Amino acid sequence: MKKLKTGYVGIIGKPNAGKSTLINTIMKRKVSITSYKPQTTRKQITALYNDSSSSIIFIDTPGFHIPHNEFDKFMNKEVKSVYKTVDCLLYLFDPTKEFDEEDDELIKSINDFNVKNIILVLSKQDISSTKKNQYSIGVLKQKISFDEVVEVSSMKNENIDKLLTLIKTKLPLGDKAFSKIEDDDNFVITEIIREQIIFNTKKEVPYSVYVEIEQKKFEDNIFHISAVINVEKESQKPILIGKGGQMIKKIGVLSRKELLNIYDCKINLKLFVKTTPNWRNDLKLIR
Repeated sequence: MKKLKTGYVGIIGKPNAGKSTLINTIMKRKVSITSYKPQTTRKQITALYNDSSSSIIFIDTPGFHIPHNEFDKFMNKEVKSVYKTVDCLLYLFDPTKEFDEEDDELIKSINDFNVKNIILVLSKQDISSTKKNQYSIGVLKQKISFDEVVEVSSMKNENIDKLLTLIKTKLPLGDKAFSKIEDDDNFVITEIIREQIIFNTKKEVPYSVYVEIEQKKFEDNIFHISAVINVEKESQKPILIGKGGQMIKKIGVLSRKELLNIYDCKINLKLFVKTTPNWRNDLKLIR
């Protein structure tokens, strides 16, 4: 029996470093929602990658950031929890951005856990430069120990194969491939709806919502889905609903279009908006 390179690979970085775009490019399909707005990913997202020589479970994590509420703390814990469970860690760094306090805090968290097998991945090479890359590498070398450096552009699919080859050198040999990871319907659906909220609303609204499935039923080749969009403030409800219900209708139409790419059936999607005050500090709800 042929041995395979098998293991777990974590992807970490600050908000908007390009983690979700990278995992989507590696998988050649949408695994994690993406946006130009930071803090799009809220929890760990796993994806199984198989080829002729490897079986890898990638773990996409939320962007590590300075916390302002209990939900922010939860997202940072999601990042830290991968440190001791992965065989290889991809530290995604955007060289087009200035080094700041969030970088220091993220690096401190990595060093505190004494993480090994780190690959520094310089993202967004379609818009970066050699000068910015060299400066970033120089600063990071003084703060953290990493094994390799790879410069990638997920948008242009540049050096992704090189990155995968390097990852495999860090993984142990295994006897068999990992079993298929089953998608959680509720998670997939709520993430797609949230993605459309992120793209179509502004300012604080995208960060103040969470989506929950109220009801779902499959009948006569129709997937009936009823979902509630929770906001923190009453003043945010009319923004999401829009004049004459146009915004909530737009979010529903675009979400349904995305869902049709996943489910081989008709989609009947109903969306509602309600206020759940201060939910980002409600520990019971966050759990």
